[in-house]
Amino acid sequence: MTRYLAILAAFAALACSPPPSPTDASSDAGSMGSDATDAHIINDGAIDAIDDASADGEADASLPPPEARPPAGPLRGTRGRGFQAFLGIPYAEPPVGDRRWRSPVAKAPWTNVRDAITPGAACAQSGLGNNLGAEDCLFINVHTPDPRPTNAPVMVWIHGGAFVFGEGLQTDRGTAGDILAQRYGMVVVSMNYRLGNFGFFTSPSIGANGNQGFEDQQLALRWVRDNVSAFGGDPNNVTIVGESAGGISVCLHLVAPASQGLYRRAVSQSGLCDSALPTRAQAEMAGTDVVRSLGCDTAPDLGACMRGKTMPEVRTAGALGGNVFATLLASTRSSWPSIDGTVLPGQFRERVTAGSVADVPMIFGWNRDEGTLFVALAELGGTMIQESTRAMVLDSLASQSGVDRAAIDAQYPRSRYSDVRLAIAEPLGHFALACPSRRAAKLLAERGRTVFTYRFDFPDAAFQLPPDWALGAFHSAEIQFVFGRSARVGMPRFNAEQSMLHLAMSGYWARFVRGGDPNGDGAVPWMPRTMTAERSLVIDRTFAMRDNVDRDPCALWDR
Repeated sequence: MTRYLAILAAFAALACSPPPSPTDASSDAGSMGSDATDAHIINDGAIDAIDDASADGEADASLPPPEARPPAGPLRGTRGRGFQAFLGIPYAEPPVGDRRWRSPVAKAPWTNVRDAITPGAACAQSGLGNNLGAEDCLFINVHTPDPRPTNAPVMVWIHGGAFVFGEGLQTDRGTAGDILAQRYGMVVVSMNYRLGNFGFFTSPSIGANGNQGFEDQQLALRWVRDNVSAFGGDPNNVTIVGESAGGISVCLHLVAPASQGLYRRAVSQSGLCDSALPTRAQAEMAGTDVVRSLGCDTAPDLGACMRGKTMPEVRTAGALGGNVFATLLASTRSSWPSIDGTVLPGQFRERVTAGSVADVPMIFGWNRDEGTLFVALAELGGTMIQESTRAMVLDSLASQSGVDRAAIDAQYPRSRYSDVRLAIAEPLGHFALACPSRRAAKLLAERGRTVFTYRFDFPDAAFQLPPDWALGAFHSAEIQFVFGRSARVGMPRFNAEQSMLHLAMSGYWARFVRGGDPNGDGAVPWMPRTMTAERSLVIDRTFAMRDNVDRDPCALWDR
């Protein structure tokens, strides 16, 4: 069993705040349209499945270990067939002791060759009953083609996990960059960043700005700028890619002043970016709760008391209790990045509207069945899913959105669903994930940015803890088709159909990483959104361009 299963890599960072603006409702959502393109995933239906020469993620002990000499210090990695891997590279001084809750400090260069053959520790985290990780966790992983290229495009992966759990290189290797490096000639970088109470705790009096984890990401991007050429990458051709909390992070880098110039394009997968972050006052209030729960609220030296607490004590302090729904439907996300006025000067929508957003090509997308994963997680966690659960969730959605409960029932009539779990999942997924992602893409396109949007509809992605009902195109399902390794426990290879989907989808991503345009190589043309045309690529067993995808359900929430 893997450390996180598929759940922990998938768990969303969800915002439940009222959407700020309406959406045009001029045509049928998801309709094909007169100029729609519909084609099989692979043109002419002919392509080989992934062969055994593809990367398996395992080092080949018969090959001499590669070395790299970046400015950070010399490294010794491992080789596989067609790739080199350098894992567990420290990019910051350990954020422990007096550095706990401080902005990260770049790791001092070293002179002796350092082994980079195993991933570093995941950051301290607590999620779904798993208490894992360490405070000394700020590591980077690099996968590069073998032989090593020169000025190759660079993809930097930012993991999801609700800002409270996850790691750059999952223990099941589901987000390893070896396959992408071997097949597409790109350098793939992943990172760990501080999470939960270590990454997003706010207390001005002890120097905790509440955005330490996001600053970790920024330092990691600067490390890539300064060091990636030693691995064959082009520091001037970097694409940031993230899913869920990682997708939100991508959007925040688009509007954060210190992130500008560190990337040339961006991909946000299920990023729900048009969702409100906690204000400074809300973040400080959440921080006060953490201080109180640790018994430091009456301490004569608050900093000494807080930094004297053990890692396990801090990890769970002030954690929101209750089941998955209680967590998802909270009005304020205490472990999110917050608007501190400096690292993050304003909300995403405010910054984009004011024009303070990077002018780079972007891919934004969401999954058709975003909500099913969370209903399944609640059920797997012991929650009885019944009609009263649906009533509770819809009441909460009405309260958080300001939408009349009767209007929600009219949009999602119970009679439409054969299973109450589906009757909960669809409105939850639209409100919390799909529609905020769609709004963000629309907002950027209206400001003249180049935005390619997609919806992932493929219903047969692997899930490591399958429930007794079909999850469809669940939240995070698309990740495995970007990286090329099935999420099914003990079966990392795809079947033929899944292999074709991976090759098609990863091809779009690779072309975008290479030059900012996902088109080419005979793939179904993917047209960007415009100020007047809301068109998206629908990814399923066939690929199709469609107009106004999810327009109708989002019209309810986008107000």
